[in-house]
Amino acid sequence: MKTGMHRILDANVNRAAEGIRVLEDVLRFHFEDEVLTKEFRNMRHTLRKSLQEMDDSFINCRDSQHDIGREISRTSTLDKKTSLKQLVNANFKRVTEALRVIEETLKIIGHYAVSKDMEGLRYQAYYLEKEYGKKFKKEIPLGIYGITGEKFANGKSNLQCVKEMIEAGIKIIQYREKDKLHRDKIEEAKKIAKLCRENGVLLIMNDHVDLAVLVDADGVHVGQDDMSIADVRAIIGEGKIIGVSTHSPEQAKKAEEQGADYIGVGPIFKTTTKDTAPVGLEYLEYAVANVEIPFIAIGGIKEHNLDEVIKRGAKRICLVSEVVGAENIKEMVSRINSKL
Repeated sequence: MKTGMHRILDANVNRAAEGIRVLEDVLRFHFEDEVLTKEFRNMRHTLRKSLQEMDDSFINCRDSQHDIGREISRTSTLDKKTSLKQLVNANFKRVTEALRVIEETLKIIGHYAVSKDMEGLRYQAYYLEKEYGKKFKKEIPLGIYGITGEKFANGKSNLQCVKEMIEAGIKIIQYREKDKLHRDKIEEAKKIAKLCRENGVLLIMNDHVDLAVLVDADGVHVGQDDMSIADVRAIIGEGKIIGVSTHSPEQAKKAEEQGADYIGVGPIFKTTTKDTAPVGLEYLEYAVANVEIPFIAIGGIKEHNLDEVIKRGAKRICLVSEVVGAENIKEMVSRINSKL
């Protein structure tokens, strides 16, 4: 009985420590996160030291050559992974499950105090899993949020405007096109996606979830009457950005609760790019004080009224026609950035 219990402990201590080491090395070499790397290193050492006095017993009862799980594992494809996120998720499950087994096994062989230490490590792993997940969330850049608008661009194509916005230093661009045939949007979106990818710029697709998937965009932006956040997430998966247009505090709160990564707040002023009535600066003030996720101030914002928006605390701002309609986009963006 005792030998069997020690074999269970041996296997699960190794399983937990190995899983922690995988997570630690991803943090160290891929994300280069010194703080979290130290947390995982300390967790691994705590695990080993807590059970150090049993090391000899573990090794003496080990029989890896005849372990029936060896053949089961060799022929299984359940652990097949195709992304870094899957690798991380699988190793967190490995760690927490192993810690639970260690915790319960220690209780029945008379090591209750150590089992409570393992319980503490398990809860620490749950917390760290949430913190780790933030690594896969793309940040919404501060500053100008670019949106295409060919009919406001004074003869320039969407592709040309995107090139100039990227050259001007804009780090996030939404492809929004209402008037073209869908097949033309597809071809244009492919070219814009390639351009954004080559320059490290985030690309958001307006409304069209299919286009986002097709060109592997960084996210999707939807309106109040479009597909729900849950349905968009089911299609584009975790790690992608979902933005939602909102026009009131109630809509902002709902978008946050349902898992939006950012919201549009507006239209602040009357705008020719949408039919929605302006919500005024009051809603912007509400967002600054109450909205916890990133938000984009949008709608009728021009160079002449930009100060009013900045003064209220907006950190991310969209000026559609003012940017794409500028004779020199780079100069216009430079002037806006000098105020931001």
